[in-house]
Amino acid sequence: MNKIGTFLFQNAATTTGNGELLYISRADTVTLEITGTATSGTVIFEALMPSGAYYPVIGTRLSDGAEASQSVVLSELWDLNVKNYVAIRTRIHAIAGGNITVNSTLVDSNG
Repeated sequence: MNKIGTFLFQNAATTTGNGELLYISRADTVTLEITGTATSGTVIFEALMPSGAYYPVIGTRLSDGAEASQSVVLSELWDLNVKNYVAIRTRIHAIAGGNITVNSTLVDSNG
């Protein structure tokens, strides 16, 4: 396993929005770190496909192994398998009472 970089999807966002789009090249796994001061919020994991459409991506929460396509709790880590996608984003669907940051580490399992 080889860490190949980091990527900031959402930076202290206080409103809903798509955030930054990460185009996939060598990474096959992205570990998301979701933090912030918001009292509530929903972050949805989505993949861009060649057609231009976005689809939900199932991630694994590292604290308990639960699988989901979104996070509703701050201070969580999620692993996403991204090797078959053009790009991914972390869309903030809902937010209240503060901000949300979504940072990540990119991993190449073959490197």
